[in-house]
Amino acid sequence: MTRLERAARWRLPPQEAEDVIADYRDIVADPPRSEDQLRREVGDPVEVIKLLVAPPKVYRTWLAAFAVMAACILAVGFSGTFIGYPFWMLLFDGGRGGPCYAPQVAALGAITALVWFRLCGRKEGRLSRAVPVLLGVCLLCIAGVLLFCRACSRDFEAFTNAWGTMTTWLGPNRDLPISRSFYLSRMAMCYGSAVLALIGICGLVKARMGDRRWAAVYVLALTAITISLLVVYWTGSIDVGATEPTVEEWFRQMLLRYSGIAAIGLVGTGVALL
Repeated sequence: MTRLERAARWRLPPQEAEDVIADYRDIVADPPRSEDQLRREVGDPVEVIKLLVAPPKVYRTWLAAFAVMAACILAVGFSGTFIGYPFWMLLFDGGRGGPCYAPQVAALGAITALVWFRLCGRKEGRLSRAVPVLLGVCLLCIAGVLLFCRACSRDFEAFTNAWGTMTTWLGPNRDLPISRSFYLSRMAMCYGSAVLALIGICGLVKARMGDRRWAAVYVLALTAITISLLVVYWTGSIDVGATEPTVEEWFRQMLLRYSGIAAIGLVGTGVALL
């Protein structure tokens, strides 16, 4: 029954899946039989559900939507890691020096998730305790990145000198001044985004298999990833020796811009939770 429930909720629309599960619970319970007997009489759970997927177009549409949402968060989330460098060049550098497409890709994934699960999802009575916990993790990541921008926008030299010793120890550019080494913070944002991408995928699967409000985890994780990697992208463009604009002014612009993105992401998260 566990396998049958998972297959039904993945392959069938929510209400149809619940009807099929209820029917098979009755079949299994009356009269009680061993698992071997059930396999002989009913068949393999996954194969049983495959026969019930009608019309196949409905399931293919779900797979296409899932592929789009998963591709958006994985491509952006892993682009900052060593295995995602081609995606970084495509999404952030636009083929070296071109426009940055990451915000548009993230918006595509978030909008698809909000529309799909509002139209095709199922809301359960009680929200899983894991949802607010994971939302809290995403919020902490967003707050951490914005606080980093805030600290750098106030007094860049003082901030980097306060913790820059760690940067020079761990960074590859040991010969550079502390104020020019963003290595530690950039790596934390890059690989933290990869972890958030996996959390977002978990939210997608849970939203399909159970409560559609899990989509909120996907939306907020995607928001945190976008903000983090945009900061990584722009810190690579800052000239700390320039007098106009100053480093502080760069970070003030980033703080304002990414606070707006965070606000939009929080609105999307609230919509997903309704």
